Amino acid sequence: MDHGASHGLHVPGGGDLRGRVAMTRRIRIELVLMLLFAALWLGPLTLEADGFPFYRGAEYSDLLISHWPNAYFLRQSLLKWGQIPLWNPTTLGGAPFTADPLSGLWYPPNWLIFVMPISLAFNVTLWLHLAWAGWGMWLLARKEGVGWWGGLMAALAFSGTSKLIAHIGLGHLGLVCAVSWTPWILILVHRFVDEIYSRRGGWIRWTAMAGAALGFLTLADPRWTLPAVFVSLAYGLYCAAHSHKESGTILNKYRVSRLLIAVIIYSITAIAIAACLILPLFEYIQLTTRTDISIVDQTQLQLPIANLLGVILPLITQPEWVGYLGVTAFCLAIVALLSKGPRVGFWSAVVIGAWIFALGDQTPLFSVFTAIVPGAGLLRVPARMLILASFGIAMLCGKGVDWFLRDEIESVTAKRVRLSTIGIALAVLLLICGLWIQARTLPTILIGTGVFAFLIVIWILLRFKFRFPQNYRAFVWLLLIVVDLLWVNAQILAVRSQDIALSERMILAEKIANAPQDGRIFSPSYSLPYQTAVQAGLEMVDGINPLQLKAFRDFMAHATGFSSEDYSVTLPPFPNGDPNQPWGMEIDPLKLGQLNVAYVLSEYPVESDDLTLIEKDQGAYIYENELVRPRAWIQDSQDLSNIEWRAIDSIVWTPNQITIKASGPGILVLSEIAYPGWKVAVDGTDAELHAVDDLLRSVKLSPGVHEIVFCFQPWTVYLGSVITLVTLLVLIGIWIRR
Repeated sequence: MDHGASHGLHVPGGGDLRGRVAMTRRIRIELVLMLLFAALWLGPLTLEADGFPFYRGAEYSDLLISHWPNAYFLRQSLLKWGQIPLWNPTTLGGAPFTADPLSGLWYPPNWLIFVMPISLAFNVTLWLHLAWAGWGMWLLARKEGVGWWGGLMAALAFSGTSKLIAHIGLGHLGLVCAVSWTPWILILVHRFVDEIYSRRGGWIRWTAMAGAALGFLTLADPRWTLPAVFVSLAYGLYCAAHSHKESGTILNKYRVSRLLIAVIIYSITAIAIAACLILPLFEYIQLTTRTDISIVDQTQLQLPIANLLGVILPLITQPEWVGYLGVTAFCLAIVALLSKGPRVGFWSAVVIGAWIFALGDQTPLFSVFTAIVPGAGLLRVPARMLILASFGIAMLCGKGVDWFLRDEIESVTAKRVRLSTIGIALAVLLLICGLWIQARTLPTILIGTGVFAFLIVIWILLRFKFRFPQNYRAFVWLLLIVVDLLWVNAQILAVRSQDIALSERMILAEKIANAPQDGRIFSPSYSLPYQTAVQAGLEMVDGINPLQLKAFRDFMAHATGFSSEDYSVTLPPFPNGDPNQPWGMEIDPLKLGQLNVAYVLSEYPVESDDLTLIEKDQGAYIYENELVRPRAWIQDSQDLSNIEWRAIDSIVWTPNQITIKASGPGILVLSEIAYPGWKVAVDGTDAELHAVDDLLRSVKLSPGVHEIVFCFQPWTVYLGSVITLVTLLVLIGIWIRR
């Protein structure tokens, strides 16, 4: 077994200079290779580095819908108001910016947006994280005893897997970043288990570092936290159970106690590092529609059983169902199974378990898991567990390459390997032929896969007939893996020009921004892209976010006529998935007016007596709401349906503080969502903040002219930030003093 796995993490003190120079050189080579291959995986995006990645044929990307508008708003807030925004007013009537994982605020690599154009910063972040994922996989494979070439193949099979590239096309920036931390967490788990079993004193430090890595993963995207926790704990237990170090009753008790303490340290450190996001997020989730999610909503994008065939055939249908592993990588994984190498069973279990969970409620395991595991009931899209399957297959692929680099030709295992790999490749060819016979046509992507399957058959026959040098054998497998994945990924990923993506309906947005009537916008048909609206300084009451405040969703359901019974990531929900199709809305201009909605934009005509059609521009109908109210007003009661109101004197708005001058007596209503952490002071004295109709902020005013200040001071953000900062300082201190 190759035990050179710990390189890249620890340079032993006192080692000879030559060894350290060699290690440094090896690290540089590995890192450069991973950066080069990551650029290769991104393909067209590398050639247009300021463009936006799109899943080929898709109309939308989360990168444009969520990440870019959030990044633009964050940067503009610092430039315009000189403050980090704690509140985001751009969509859905407003929501806590610091509690939204899609804000990207807490994940340090996202801060690249402050030093380069936003789209370029996103693409650099994706590039670096693909390289980070590959390098981590390479080092983990070496920890597993895989050789240099096998580790490289494992790294390429994981960092270039079509599943990750599909998520890049969908704009899932945070998810891709989070996934890239997975191999690093396992490396650190392996290290602290080794430290415990060798009775060295560094196990606490390495355990804390593993927890820190999990914390950073959570900051990138908390949706990947549970899969990472389960695979890391399972891996730690497996490493402990198969350790071949000292044994004995007393020592076993020592090990068990240290392992339990390690799990506690691991968990606490992870929570503490991510506390700046976790605390406000926990508060936020309790008030959102996510708590009402049903098993039907959770499994809406589960992988159909028939689509399991997509792991060896690139059946590109629903983007979330992409799970192609590469014919080459899959064959090599089977070789690893047949060779019965060390820890093959664990990685096989990871793959099979991931496939089972990807099927959702088509098996009973998913329902049991979501019922008994805290937080699991909040997760959606079981098909994303295919990422974990790709992770396991990549490791098995590396182990399979290791076997092929041996000189076994006549052994029983060699015969099994030859038959099975040729059988798999021929099965792929037969499946492709069957699809052609049935449809009388074949997508180009399947033709390419058939060619690779045929080449694998030829290579296996040659491999067992002739004795090629080891490096030649390794290079052929490298070529097959890379070209196989490149071929499929090229059919998945497309690029949209920055100029086109950021100027969509800009003329319409600027026209509304320059209109005499100020106010928010509602579109029942996604008629104004959010990346365009935020550039024009416009605020929307529709939006797309997995987390939506219940109170706001319910208010909008009454104001526009959609059902509030079912969970939806879009507001309003689009029953057939197409926002351009009418969905039977019933607009209440008065309620929309109370939200300061001045304009309604629609792809189709809207019927309402109090909505006046201004014009049709760039394909969208523009209506002005005759019942719009200003951002704040005075009324005589806490009843929002009161049609009598009077204007305030002035308002100064920033994300974290709103200052109003108004004359009492009466109830000052601010058309902003009431949320924990918002406080109000009247003439410098704290006052009681009320929520009119459980939605809008209000405060009672006595007679006279007053200065009213609404300020967002969420204790969860402040406490979480302090915990995160202190934990980081402690970890830095521990590492320096090692």
